[in-house]
Amino acid sequence: MFGWLSDKIGRKPILMAGFALAVLTYFPIFQGITHYANPKLEHAPASADPADINYPMTVLLLAILVLYVTMVYGPIAAWLVELFPTRIRYTGLSLPYHIGNGWFGGFLPATVFAIVAATGNIYSGLWYPIAVAAMSFVVALFFLPETRDRDITAL
Repeated sequence: MFGWLSDKIGRKPILMAGFALAVLTYFPIFQGITHYANPKLEHAPASADPADINYPMTVLLLAILVLYVTMVYGPIAAWLVELFPTRIRYTGLSLPYHIGNGWFGGFLPATVFAIVAATGNIYSGLWYPIAVAAMSFVVALFFLPETRDRDITAL
């Protein structure tokens, strides 16, 4: 859906909306997941009781997070292809994309765990993905062009 929408209105607005929504709503969404999936954890560390889980709300909040991912991953393939000339396209988009995903995504579990362990706050680890989304927003805003109407065969 978001890939199609990016063909209609542009790649940049869709991606930036996904980044902005992540920055603005990760804390309330994850707090909501805690509230609906393990309400005892809100008050004191406790194990989950399956009888306390509000499945519809938990699934809804998880679906919202999936929606954010699709806002970025739907248009990103077209955007990356359109950013590079044909002769260097594979290297130009593959190398930074996979290094970025490997470093930022690969270190996410360890980094988030370390932040939570250091602070004692189960939500403090969200600052890492929020910082990545915020940096992505700023880079896209100031340094990346809209490419929707670019002819990829003419590059």
